[in-house]
Amino acid sequence: MKVGFIGLGGMGKYIALNIVDAGFDLTITDLREKPVHELVERGAHSANTPREVASVCDVVFASLPTNEASEEVALGPDGVLAGAKKGDIYVDTSTISPGLIRKIGKEAEKVGVDVIDAPVSGGIEQRKVGTLSIMLGGNEDSVAKIRPILECYGSNIFHMGELGSGATIKLVNNFTMAINMVSALEALVLGVKAGLSVDKLKEVISVSSGHSFVFDMMVEGVQNRAIEPEPGSTALMALRTVRKDITFALDLARDLKVPVFVGTAAAQAWTSAEAQGLEDMENHALIKVLEELSGVRVRP
Repeated sequence: MKVGFIGLGGMGKYIALNIVDAGFDLTITDLREKPVHELVERGAHSANTPREVASVCDVVFASLPTNEASEEVALGPDGVLAGAKKGDIYVDTSTISPGLIRKIGKEAEKVGVDVIDAPVSGGIEQRKVGTLSIMLGGNEDSVAKIRPILECYGSNIFHMGELGSGATIKLVNNFTMAINMVSALEALVLGVKAGLSVDKLKEVISVSSGHSFVFDMMVEGVQNRAIEPEPGSTALMALRTVRKDITFALDLARDLKVPVFVGTAAAQAWTSAEAQGLEDMENHALIKVLEELSGVRVRP
C-alpha cells in the first residue's frame, strides 16, 4: 500500500515520521523545505503538489491548519482529487468543520474516492511515540483498510460513525480543552498574585479537586517551554489553532441552538491574545495577556 502525506506541521510531521518508520512507502509534500528534508532522510519520497502525491498513492493523508487549506488541498486544481483514481482513500486528520469534510466527501464520490475524517489528539510525547487518539468518521470498510496505518501513530482509535462525526467529536474535545486552558492559566495568575509560587500551586492542585491533564500541560508550558517556536519551526500547537477550534465549536453550538455560556467567555480570552499578535506563538502564550492585565509575572 503506497501512502501519501500532505502537511508536515507540528502534528503532521510526527504522524508522517511514524508512518515511514513503520516501513510504509511514503510520499510527502509541504510548503516548507525543512520538514520535507527531514522525512526524505528517513526514507520518504517528495512530491511538488497534493495532486502529484495522490497520483502515485493508494491512500493520502493530510494534516492542515485551516478550513481553507483543507478545501484547497482536497478540491483545488492541484489538489488530491485532481490526481486520485477510483478506489483511493483520502484521510483528513485536520481539525476542520464537519460541514467542510462532508462537502469534500460529496465531491470525492464523483471520482470514486472514499473520504475519512480522522482528527487526532495528543501532546508532543504522544506524537513522537505514536500513541495519539484518533477520531474517525466514514465508511467502515475503508476505516478497516487503513487501520494498519492508523496503528503506526495512534493507540486509541475510535470509529465514531458517518463522515463528519470524527470532526464533530474533535471540536467538542478541543472546546473543552480551550476552556480548561483559560481556567488553568487564570488560576496560576491568581495564585501568584496572591503570593504563592507556581511550584506550590502545582504541588497542591495536582493532588486535589482542581487537577486535570490540561492544568499539568499549562504548568509545563509556563515553567519549561518558550512561548515562541524555534526559528524556522512552527509552534507545536499555535495559539491561532486553539482560537480556530473554539470558534468552530461555537459555530456548531449556534447551528444546533445550544447555549455555551462559559465557552463564549473563554473564546474572548483567545481572541484577545490573537489581537495582541500572539497567534503564531505556543498556546500558553495566553499567559502574557493575563499577566499584563493582572500586573504580575508568572513565567520564570
